[in-house]
Amino acid sequence: MEAKAKYFDIAANIADDRYKEDIDKVLLRAKKYGVEKLLFAGTHLKDGKESHELSLRDPNYYCTAGIHPCRASQYVLDKMSFEDYVAETEKLIQNAKEGKMIAVGECGLDYDRFKFASKEEQLRVFPIHFDLAMKYKLPIYLHERNTNGDFCNVVKANRSKFSTGVVHSFTGSIELVKEIVAMDLYIGLTGCSLKTEENLSVVKEIPLDRLLIETDAPYCTIRPSFPSYKLIKTHFKSSKGKKAVLEEDMLYRDRNEPCTIVQVAEVVAGVKGVDVNVVAKAAWENTHKVFNLTS
Repeated sequence: MEAKAKYFDIAANIADDRYKEDIDKVLLRAKKYGVEKLLFAGTHLKDGKESHELSLRDPNYYCTAGIHPCRASQYVLDKMSFEDYVAETEKLIQNAKEGKMIAVGECGLDYDRFKFASKEEQLRVFPIHFDLAMKYKLPIYLHERNTNGDFCNVVKANRSKFSTGVVHSFTGSIELVKEIVAMDLYIGLTGCSLKTEENLSVVKEIPLDRLLIETDAPYCTIRPSFPSYKLIKTHFKSSKGKKAVLEEDMLYRDRNEPCTIVQVAEVVAGVKGVDVNVVAKAAWENTHKVFNLTS
């Protein structure tokens, strides 16, 4: 009898306020659908602190700490100096319970969202993460959106400072895939990685031994309008409002959850023409390798 697929969601943003009401139910539902391990990615100070606290709830929960490119100006909003904000971010890494902080990030560049942080601010904060990765001997957790080569240039310039890492929620080109693989890094796929036919053609070319899967919940739902939707085999009922809280296996319509990682695996399997368990097993093993964990 074939073993049931098990999953490690490397992007479960459960510290988001949208989970405050029913977080226990969300986490239980994830386990029901085979999500045995979760990574809560820290994107700014408050989020990083809450992600670490969440990681303490279960031996199979982990966290990261970093400054997301769209949060590169967060120090201004928090009424801190840039230097103090970076120092406090380092304290999150330094003071985390042993074994819980498994990567530095989320960090990177996002040229689709300059309304949140300018290119200059993003380029200022991104390189700092490589020094932290080197100091604490951790892999790096990366973000890239339409950076016209700048992302790869920064990573290449700092590649000697960290062991390995993952470019999570990947939406780039096949050329970018080749550059990432050449740097001995991994690629994380979410629903946002599966929006278009072009995305699917890229996913088909990503080597299985470089692939991780994730939900990036509460974001990145695979929507009925996506060409990938037809490859989904596991469907969830959804509703707006209180009904979603009261009924078992009822999801909020506009909020993704870790349990839907099964859909990401099903789409990737469909695109690659392999069994879903092949994708799940590869992603599970790759994830443990990236983050230096025992499976």
